[in-house]
Amino acid sequence: MPKRVASLDLGTNSFHLLLASLDPQRQEIRIEKRLREFVFLGRGLVGEPPAFSEEVLSRAMETLRFFVQVSREAEADPILAVGTEAFRRAQNAHLLLSAAKHELGLEIQVLSGAEEARLIHEGAKFGLPLPDTPYLVVDIGGGSVEFIVGQRSEIEYLISLPLGVTALQRRFPEGTGFSEDQLTQIRNHIRTTLSPLLESISRPQITQLIGTSGTFKTLGRLIAHHVGDFVAAQNIHQYRFSPMLFYPILQKLLTLPEAERIRLRGMQPERAALMPYGALLVESLLQAFPIQHITISDYALREGVVYAYAQSLFEGREPAEYSLREKTLQQLAEKYRMDIPHAQLSRRWAETLFDLLAPLHRLGPQEREALAHAAYLHDIGHFINPSGHHKHGLYILLNSPMPGFTPEEALLLANLVRYHRKSLPSSEHFHYSALPRAQKKIIGLVAPILRLADQLAKYLRHEPIGVELQHTDQEVELTVDTWEAGLGPHVPAMLREVGDFFERSYNRRFLLRLAWRPC
Repeated sequence: MPKRVASLDLGTNSFHLLLASLDPQRQEIRIEKRLREFVFLGRGLVGEPPAFSEEVLSRAMETLRFFVQVSREAEADPILAVGTEAFRRAQNAHLLLSAAKHELGLEIQVLSGAEEARLIHEGAKFGLPLPDTPYLVVDIGGGSVEFIVGQRSEIEYLISLPLGVTALQRRFPEGTGFSEDQLTQIRNHIRTTLSPLLESISRPQITQLIGTSGTFKTLGRLIAHHVGDFVAAQNIHQYRFSPMLFYPILQKLLTLPEAERIRLRGMQPERAALMPYGALLVESLLQAFPIQHITISDYALREGVVYAYAQSLFEGREPAEYSLREKTLQQLAEKYRMDIPHAQLSRRWAETLFDLLAPLHRLGPQEREALAHAAYLHDIGHFINPSGHHKHGLYILLNSPMPGFTPEEALLLANLVRYHRKSLPSSEHFHYSALPRAQKKIIGLVAPILRLADQLAKYLRHEPIGVELQHTDQEVELTVDTWEAGLGPHVPAMLREVGDFFERSYNRRFLLRLAWRPC
């Protein structure tokens, strides 16, 4: 039976609540709700040694009461709360920990920097397909920054350094703007503080940077608006961009006064004063590492806390690696009220046909998986209108969060859904023209298979029971056994949907024969 849990990430600037449902039988994690409140614990650290002010203690407790109320109304049990750098620094943090325990029954675990970094990596691993090549995960907090070097989803090195945006702001206050001398001081301080990281790892191999914090998400939205990618600006998770797009935004953040930074499209007002410091840290990382791409992850510490708890709930077993993608498909199917039996049947037909045609298309497991996902979601546009549902499906997928899929994978999936019926791919279609040549080739080889799978699932309405394929240099003949009698008249309609596309893509005439095999 699914179990609901709550995760509270109590950071230096903001507190986050995440509600999730865990299904031990299916080994699945489903994110149900996210909330965020800016508390600014770091600004309330006063004196030496630093301590929380009365004002910030009151603000923190008010937010905790609200989060605990929401969690209990949702019947979440347990409520997993973790404190980070501000709790580690404040000499009177015990006052907040004690008040939370006695008034709310809430146990807050104060994480070490290393444990925080480990859980951030768990969250990123849950929310992203991490690259096989070496990568750097960076979480820019208010007080500290966590750095995790990984490869093939395994941590190779991690460290927490006091380079958070609030810490930098306190040390180098902006005033009426940043002078060149002040920028030089900040950059030198960042480089000096980064030295333990830079001296401990092999930098030339790390080409992928994954940013998991609010600073990175805001940076991604600023870039997306700057280049006119408004879909990405609304769904920033997995947004990927090259470093060259970062530098115009860096220039704006360092030269515009705070009052004008607030008005930048994509800027959260609460972050306007802090973003220049985070951007200067990113600049230093891009100078130190040969980064080719930066990817934004909306999954970080709070998701990592849930992921780690799920592993113990699932009796020590890792949540299934495929579950995030599959869960995304299932959630979309439920949200848009799809015909699940037809979706499942279309998927099985698509996988069967892909395997039979392997000698001709010569594609691999990634393309097979893309076809399977597209076959499952191909009718999602019916939610808007059955007429033109292939186009509506493209729109839905381009405007939906797609946890587990990279932006490139999501765009390929949306295009496959677009071409499962009606018109053929054309350079006049914007979202097809945006694809690189390699993905256009995949569309050409895979989309005809998807069309055929949809037709077979529509008319035969049963599992593949006997499917044979023969091919020559001139034609491909598919023979399909069926329990359904009297389907012969439908073959011309099926061929009209599939034939021209198949012939254009495979340079062979396509023939279909249905053989009645009574039960």
